Amino acid sequence: MLNHCQDEQLRVNLKGAEISASAHVSIFTDAGDLNRYFQELGKLERPWPGERSWASIEEDFLLSVTCTSLGIVAFRVELRGAQGAPEGWWVKAGILLELGQLPQIARKSNAFFSAAPP
Repeated sequence: MLNHCQDEQLRVNLKGAEISASAHVSIFTDAGDLNRYFQELGKLERPWPGERSWASIEEDFLLSVTCTSLGIVAFRVELRGAQGAPEGWWVKAGILLELGQLPQIARKSNAFFSAAPP
């Protein structure tokens, strides 16, 4: 889903059976916050009430996550491109997984943000 890019940007790819979207997202001030978001999720061992969210400073990449009492985790991903331009677009998609998968996602996030970009 995330690929390193130059100039403190991420290339975010959102792909599914019926959708494919990609955008460069500025993370100049957001990379640490995004990694902390995933690290906090990775520490959760039980379902929680409400929604936990993160958004890039320009709000062109948004994540929110909820968890049912049975441990089903639902991510909502929003990606926006060409904001303010006539051809601007907005894509919203959902991803379902199990609560027990969050620690692995946190480890991958930490490795991703610790690695030097190419």
